[in-house]
Amino acid sequence: MANTNAPKAPTHEVFHVVGDKDKARWNKIGIGWSHADGEEFNIVINYTPLLPGRTVIRKIKEKPEDRA
Repeated sequence: MANTNAPKAPTHEVFHVVGDKDKARWNKIGIGWSHADGEEFNIVINYTPLLPGRTVIRKIKEKPEDRA
């Protein structure tokens, strides 16, 4: 029987963003996994921002070299 509790690759990245548009600075601060039902996420944040800004969670896009 397969282990359904085995960790899987993260599906999302978590960023702290300061500024807007072309002047925005994006700093990756963590990763996340979607639950099987797609309704919730487990998020691991490895950094606590000291500057005012916003937290953005983005789906990880497959890189062309990952398709090989």
